[in-house]
Amino acid sequence: MVATKEIRLTSGPSRSDLLRAASDENIHAVFGTPIGLIEVQISGVEKIGDGPDFALRGRLRSSSLKGAVVTGSYNSAAQIGRHAFKAVNEGGP
Repeated sequence: MVATKEIRLTSGPSRSDLLRAASDENIHAVFGTPIGLIEVQISGVEKIGDGPDFALRGRLRSSSLKGAVVTGSYNSAAQIGRHAFKAVNEGGP
């Protein structure tokens, strides 16, 4: 069974740090959330329009959901956004 959780991002990397994390698998992006910091290994990032908005994907590298697939949106100017996490539940069908 796949569970999806969404979390609001309250802080995060600058545009250059986000793009650096996307281009180097050894660098992880750190985002602030209402429940603490999370670390994400970015595997892809796509610019949305002409502004500071990005769509991104990757894997969670911290917390109890470590390894979960992450997709989301992020505004690098305001350093806010949303991530959705998809993880396989243990014990599910």
